[in-house]
Amino acid sequence: MKPDNSIENTICTAVDSDELSRIRDFVKLKAEDFGFGDGDCNKIVLAVDEACSNLIEHAYKKDSTKLLCVEIDSFDKEFIVKILDNAIPFDPSNVELPDMEKYFKVLKRGGLGIKIMRLVMDEILYYPSNEHNPVNTLILKKHLN
Repeated sequence: MKPDNSIENTICTAVDSDELSRIRDFVKLKAEDFGFGDGDCNKIVLAVDEACSNLIEHAYKKDSTKLLCVEIDSFDKEFIVKILDNAIPFDPSNVELPDMEKYFKVLKRGGLGIKIMRLVMDEILYYPSNEHNPVNTLILKKHLN
């Protein structure tokens, strides 16, 4: 990964919460260009924001010397967001979703990012880095109806 913001369908940024607005703007513009309405654009942006926020906070521990990249791709009517990182692999599909009744009873804050991603996206895939894939890759897919 390289810190290059000039590639048309990719944005790479320092791992910094201040960069989240640039990522959100980038994703929203690409989703609008693809043909999504405001509701679906906002859902996609929310899912990407949650994924990137989790990376910044938990995987990278706010280490702004690190990078993450967001790539946008499409295939037919499928909008594909790839989030690439070099942190310790973490597969969000292995996370048990919270019991919402218990969550609200204790007035808990946070911990809903993965649930939100699962609710608003049509498909979520995760590929940890290995000898064939040099970076962790989280793929979020949304179908255009």
